[in-house]
Amino acid sequence: MTPIYKVTINGNEYEVNVGDLNNSPVEVTVDGIAYRVDLPGDGAAPIVSPSAPIGHASVPAPSAPPPPSAPTATAPTGSGNAITAPIPGRIINVLVAVGDTVTAGQGVILMESMKMEQTIASTSNGVVSNILVAAGDAVAFGQAMVELE
Repeated sequence: MTPIYKVTINGNEYEVNVGDLNNSPVEVTVDGIAYRVDLPGDGAAPIVSPSAPIGHASVPAPSAPPPPSAPTATAPTGSGNAITAPIPGRIINVLVAVGDTVTAGQGVILMESMKMEQTIASTSNGVVSNILVAAGDAVAFGQAMVELE
């Protein structure tokens, strides 16, 4: 006897019984409605077909959420020098404010990438004219983060 599972999908509870996974097709019963699930061995998606009489509604399998979209690069809005992300990552802290005077080599952004913190330094002397990111933002390689005049 195979176990019966209680499965909740999108707030709806179903009783699910899964047959022998070593044999394809596998018989899966959802709330008393039987389905045949072909499990191709090549990594392709399973193929579900109802084995109950026609007229029974099938229960759609939950779909995986779409992968997160890659952050888009923000174009600088001013005419000054932009300090850009040398690698993709997440902003931990912005170390300067609009109007601050910075020198070449001074840290302006603290970011994390691949579990490593990195301080991003100004490449030139100037005055911060625009901050294009905030703590928690994801940044792409080459994305402008701070503008200097």
